[in-house]
Amino acid sequence: MNLIKIVSFIFVLFLFVVNTTFAQSRATDLSEEQKEEIRNNIEEYAVALDLSEDQRPQFEEITKKYAQQMKAVKDGGGRRMDKFKMVKAIRDSKDAEMKSLLSKDQYRVYLDKREELNKRIMKRRG
Repeated sequence: MNLIKIVSFIFVLFLFVVNTTFAQSRATDLSEEQKEEIRNNIEEYAVALDLSEDQRPQFEEITKKYAQQMKAVKDGGGRRMDKFKMVKAIRDSKDAEMKSLLSKDQYRVYLDKREELNKRIMKRRG
């Protein structure tokens, strides 16, 4: 009986991984509109955070990497709660990378700016 549970669990895990991989492979390309929005957000953050010349390329790379991951989750299938958990995990990973890149003051501004952008997005959604 235990063996059946283990095999079932492994099978479900396999299906989840395949589904996630498929969703990411077909959804990692950002549209031009999304790329433009990312560029605008990066510029807005760069000014607000007063990024150094060393920080800016790293900031852009992190931002683009996680934008692609978010798009893959958004465009992928699955339940709403599962997507919410994946988005939270992606956001936590991004925040950890940003925290190591930015100074304490910059990181505080980053979190405030992120909250401001989230409010604007929620306002657009109604």
